[in-house]
Amino acid sequence: MISIEIEAEIRRLVLREGWKIETVARKFGVHHSVVRRVLKASGEKPPRNMTSQLDPFKPYIVERLHDHPELTSTRLLLELRDRGYKGSVAIIARYVRLVRTPRSRKAYLRVETEPGEQAQVDWGNFGQMRIGNTTRPLSCFAMVLSWSRALYVDFSLDQRADTFLRMHQRAFAAFGGVPRQVLYDNLKTVVLHHVGSTVQFNPSFLAFAGHALFEPIAAPVRYPQAKGRVEGAIKYVRHSFFYGRSFQGIDEVREAARGWCDETANHRIHATTRERPCDRLLVERTRLHPLPEHPFDSDFTAPVVISKEARVWLDTNTYSVPHDHVGKSAIVRADDTRVRVVTGGVVIADHVRSWDRRRCIEHKDHIDALVEQRPGARRPKRRDRIASLSDECRMYLQEISRRRIKLDHEIRKLDRLADLYGEDDLKLGIAAALAARAFGAKFVRYHIDQARFARGLGEPAEPITTGNRTADDMTVEPHDLGDYDDLF
Repeated sequence: MISIEIEAEIRRLVLREGWKIETVARKFGVHHSVVRRVLKASGEKPPRNMTSQLDPFKPYIVERLHDHPELTSTRLLLELRDRGYKGSVAIIARYVRLVRTPRSRKAYLRVETEPGEQAQVDWGNFGQMRIGNTTRPLSCFAMVLSWSRALYVDFSLDQRADTFLRMHQRAFAAFGGVPRQVLYDNLKTVVLHHVGSTVQFNPSFLAFAGHALFEPIAAPVRYPQAKGRVEGAIKYVRHSFFYGRSFQGIDEVREAARGWCDETANHRIHATTRERPCDRLLVERTRLHPLPEHPFDSDFTAPVVISKEARVWLDTNTYSVPHDHVGKSAIVRADDTRVRVVTGGVVIADHVRSWDRRRCIEHKDHIDALVEQRPGARRPKRRDRIASLSDECRMYLQEISRRRIKLDHEIRKLDRLADLYGEDDLKLGIAAALAARAFGAKFVRYHIDQARFARGLGEPAEPITTGNRTADDMTVEPHDLGDYDDLF
């Protein structure tokens, strides 16, 4: 706030003495907007004979804006600098706001649909997620039923066509049926290209639409307002659910999104309908087409030849298969959780899918069978087994190799602990020993036992071993001692 005396002096200096507004503002140490507010409150205007640095250049600005209405103030500043202008861009911006022709704003007609008539689908980009030693793009799939505004949200680490189809099937299952039409942006998984008003759809997507019995509709090019409901839904997901939260993996974010949809998004009072989407969905569900009797095959498939290392490749990772299939042709089938290898119509390998990169995923039975054929590989495979458990296990082996400890001897002990306690307990024990800087299998076993006792578990019975694999693997059934009693 400024005093009445200063206000009076401001009016006198500007209106009587002809001072510039900026000069008066500097004199009293206030912003120039304060001076303008004082003059506006008094209802008096500065004398018209007040000059500005921009006055000689105003005709040029008007001419340029007439020919090119979208020119920015920054661009005009660069042009005026070459013509001798010494002022700031703020003066140009104020004058441009006065003389620029106001832009016309488009008016949009809201289109209401009948229950079960339409759904809208789109992807949203939500940054990246760390998976192991790599990062992958995190994408949000959203489907909105246009009448009820019921929302389905799911997350994935890619936007491949097979992922897109799986998301559709999950959304239809969540809604309890299939709408008559589904509206899309011009995604390559849906639309190949436009030729005038004719749309050429992706044939593989049309096969899915024919299976689920809905009609795909492509929105006009560069016209996102046509699918405003799903555009608004993705903004709602971004600000209401995702913003300010952190997740440890894709499973966690997907589970949280499902809970948020069921408990928050579909239970709120919608701003347009003034009803809860979950209540309107009960009505719309009766108008949806029933789900197909059999789900569409949305797995990713690729033909492969099993390598001489008894592995197949997928997304920079390798997956083990039984060694007796080396050199054979096979089909890799993958969804977002499992990877299966099929040959001759039979699944010969089934693995949990890894979203990390450049990893070797192995099944213990496959490796054990191969080691039986190659006994010399037993020692390095033990080391690989321990190192593949976690980053801490790999660091632990590196630390052992730097010390006066026989690495092969320790790896045999750790491998024995894995068989005795399980790989999960071994991984936790190695991490605790690494944190305590205690290196050796006896320290790892100590931390495993401490963790098991804390969970109320006792020490497992250690089997007696002879070193002979045939004898150690033999199962001996105890004899009934009552037979000896009968002899007497």
